[in-house]
Amino acid sequence: MRTALSVALSSLLWLVGSPAFAEDGEASAEEEEYVPPPKGRIWYSNATYMRVNPLGLINSHRVGLRRRISKKSGILFNDTHALIGASALVTPAWARVGGYAEVQPLTIIKAFAEVNHVSYFGTFDQILTWQDQGAEYDDASIAARGDAGEASGQRGWTMTFGGTLRAKVGPIAVRNTAQVTSIDLALDQEGLYFYDQFFDRLAPDAGWMVWNDLDVLYMNDNLRLGVRHTFTDTLDGNGADTDGAMSHHRVGPLFAWQFRDDGPGTKFNQPTVFVLAQWWARHPYRTGAKQPAGLPLIAVGFAFNGDYKTTVD
Repeated sequence: MRTALSVALSSLLWLVGSPAFAEDGEASAEEEEYVPPPKGRIWYSNATYMRVNPLGLINSHRVGLRRRISKKSGILFNDTHALIGASALVTPAWARVGGYAEVQPLTIIKAFAEVNHVSYFGTFDQILTWQDQGAEYDDASIAARGDAGEASGQRGWTMTFGGTLRAKVGPIAVRNTAQVTSIDLALDQEGLYFYDQFFDRLAPDAGWMVWNDLDVLYMNDNLRLGVRHTFTDTLDGNGADTDGAMSHHRVGPLFAWQFRDDGPGTKFNQPTVFVLAQWWARHPYRTGAKQPAGLPLIAVGFAFNGDYKTTVD
């Protein structure tokens, strides 16, 4: 738990010392050319990607009322906003539908929260439960239990809270997104764990998990090229065996190409393709114990956003 908390706190300390492609809706114009976005926008974002190691396919959609909260221009004030609306994440194994809110008081910082109802379909060997977080949950073990008919659908709620800090000097940008997530499935017994495909770990029912993405990028009008480090862990504090021992680390190159940016008011804007390849630096099974250490997580996707409607001052 100390390791997970230290990473989460380190994320917040970036201001003293986002998974997010084409979702920020950032203005790309230079300060002297800056035109404030509309005061009100019915804004949406959509991203679809597939990954391997672990396997996954997901579509994420958000839509809501986005309001500008400052008329000031400059590095710290471009596109300050608040947003509240609906969100949906859909995969072949589960779906989450609920509400989403974010506030960006300064360009360098954004906070967000999300509450979703989640339904697991009982497909792809979900949901399986374990009594012990240290139990085996490698791909072969999950498949064997699924073949035995142990997987069944479940419903519950998820809550996520997080924030993004970022800075840019010339073409070099640094972005850190940290979030904590709880999934409460109201399982029959207390203290159970279940395999969560998104985090690729045994998740404590009604407990908390942390996810942290740190990106260092080279950026121009179209290209984003850099490195991403991802860290995940649980925050249940169940003792020395799980105190940091179950933390996951992966790192590797990130490539994204944004085809165009037509600015606020565009119904289909910032179409972006992206590829991420991360080698597992720490994982119970993906660093050679059960699967080849040379096999990375690979994700490929497409994202875009836009405005269904805008208002003027």
